Amino acid sequence: MTPALRLRQLGYDLGENLLFRPAVLTVTFGLTAMLLPLWEAGPGLPVATALTEGFPMEPGSAQVVLGTLAGAMMTVVSVVYSILLVALSLASMQFSTRILASFMRDRPAQNTLGMLVGTFVYTLLVLRSVRTEPPFVPLVSVYLAMGLALASLGALVWFIHHIVRGIQANHIVDRIAGEAEPVLDAVFVRALGPGEEPLPGGAPEPPAGAVPVLALRSGYIQLVSVPELSRLARGGHLVVLRGMGQFVVAGTPLAWWDGPAPLAATALDAAFDIGAARTMQDDAEWGVRQIVDIGLKAISPAVNDPSTGATCIDHITRLLVRVAGRATPEGVHRSEGLVEVPTTCFRALVRLGFDQMRQYARADMAVSLRILRALADLAEATPHRFGRAELVRQGRLTWEGARKAFGEGECDELDARWARLQAVCGSAPE
Repeated sequence: MTPALRLRQLGYDLGENLLFRPAVLTVTFGLTAMLLPLWEAGPGLPVATALTEGFPMEPGSAQVVLGTLAGAMMTVVSVVYSILLVALSLASMQFSTRILASFMRDRPAQNTLGMLVGTFVYTLLVLRSVRTEPPFVPLVSVYLAMGLALASLGALVWFIHHIVRGIQANHIVDRIAGEAEPVLDAVFVRALGPGEEPLPGGAPEPPAGAVPVLALRSGYIQLVSVPELSRLARGGHLVVLRGMGQFVVAGTPLAWWDGPAPLAATALDAAFDIGAARTMQDDAEWGVRQIVDIGLKAISPAVNDPSTGATCIDHITRLLVRVAGRATPEGVHRSEGLVEVPTTCFRALVRLGFDQMRQYARADMAVSLRILRALADLAEATPHRFGRAELVRQGRLTWEGARKAFGEGECDELDARWARLQAVCGSAPE
């Protein structure tokens, strides 16, 4: 892996765990607890003098207060971690284990954990600064510890509210969609011109006579360095077989190479970051995939929650509308050589978002109706025949599947929404 990829992946990993930010906050609180009493010990400090005159405190009383606060904070930390673990367990069982990464990236949760643990460490370190011989009480530090304890109690109440709100289906799906939007903006950069049709995506075909370059590691492609691939392809033609978010098996072809000299597998491996799970970095399909997984589980017979399924369809539509008028990402890169990489496109995202949902919803009229409405709304925002053709295909399959499961008198609204989709696609600008 190149240094640039390694650094970028490290930054993402640090932000996606419950250790780094709380650890930084804890260290900051600890350093404050060590340095602030030294500052208070300086001669003639106005703040310390004012507190000594207005709110004096004996060393013994200060030790009791700090010891009590430290014990209480340890109890609060245990409660918060217990609440978080229960929330993660419930969310993973009810929706999908894939959403756990979104919870671990939650900044409010990380900040709350860091504040509580940091306050505990702070009170312990300030406690060791209190002396009976000669008497010394760092009053600023002690009163700050009391203020942090009160703030921590408020944070505990707010954290419970945040978690209860956060494990609701609407908020989970909204958070995933919010994380996916900037990724889609970064991948689908260019807007289509008037009358322009987007190119189909997919994996490029290897050139005749090319030789395979095998993968050295198994896992999901998390990052790809196109500049590094362009450097490797100097004087030749490099075709990458696996795109962002796809699984690579060690010992199978990762790319095909047609060039004047052999391309080492180790050199190609350095241009990829391959890990155990997909990430929301450059993977345009991952956000849609997570929402689809939640929707499929919601409309399964075991759960039978069509309202959550409809919510997922709404947010899938939200994401697809964002890229409906944009060009397919560039898959061909020409520099000193030729590099072709797999790309996604609007049609691929539509199929990802609706194929399984409509297949699972054939016997669910409410979800089928929501799919047809979503397709019509999406057609309003789609200015090209390439996309409208796929929307009509999805609508026809949804309509036909639901009609087979319901009687004639139950399909009036279904027929009306299918007719609206056809009308929108037929009247949309060419």
